[in-house]
Amino acid sequence: MRIRGFSTILFLVLFSVVLASCATPKPVLYTEGKPLSITEYEKLALEEYDNERYENAIGVYSTIIENYPNIPKALAWAYYEIGYCYWLLKDYESAEVNFRKVLNEFQEPAAKTLAGQMLEKIEAESTKK
Repeated sequence: MRIRGFSTILFLVLFSVVLASCATPKPVLYTEGKPLSITEYEKLALEEYDNERYENAIGVYSTIIENYPNIPKALAWAYYEIGYCYWLLKDYESAEVNFRKVLNEFQEPAAKTLAGQMLEKIEAESTKK
């Protein structure tokens, strides 16, 4: 009977550890109520992206947009990356909105080129259906 009780406790502990490891933590977007630097946000977003937590990456890029509205290059890339994350999530409508924003509102050549290429992929995807 003692062994059975121990086995149950061990199972519950291991199960709790597995559940905790599966939880998706939200990234810390501010330090002492102040925004991080753009570079810190980009690193954080890349970490979320690399771990396939695309919704979190979208949140980080959105925070760049909120906190650095006067830096066009950062905005262009943030909108592009948001669009790309939506594309990976197969939310083509939201992806298209962000890619079009890059094309229509910014002068960042590389971001515009990539956004145009992604819009072509979205169009190709929609013609398949």
